[in-house]
Amino acid sequence: MNTNQTDLLPTRLNFDAIVFMGCTRKELIWLSLSSIISCALILGVLTKLMFGMLLVGVGLSFPVAVGVTCFGALTLQRLKQGKPKGYLKQSLLIRLERNGIQKSPFVTRSGKWSTERFL
Repeated sequence: MNTNQTDLLPTRLNFDAIVFMGCTRKELIWLSLSSIISCALILGVLTKLMFGMLLVGVGLSFPVAVGVTCFGALTLQRLKQGKPKGYLKQSLLIRLERNGIQKSPFVTRSGKWSTERFL
């Protein structure tokens, strides 16, 4: 058996694959869902107020949401550039814990740690 043989397994098995513009599948799903919902609400309300036709705005929201999703993916790609994998997710979870919204699975305590036994 040749010891100089290259390893065929990829090194990124534990991470999600990049699908579109530096975003993983999960990130792209969240971007697209949030953009279609926000575009449908905003354009629907605007066309209802201006023309009295809610469904015209909802119909226009689908092509607009594609552009908003691409812009969001580009912005997320720039935020992730030069950082290790999972950095943005970890920093978001820590920020949510600081604001009291969600408990973080990471240790965020700063101070002296004691390893003594108290009786």
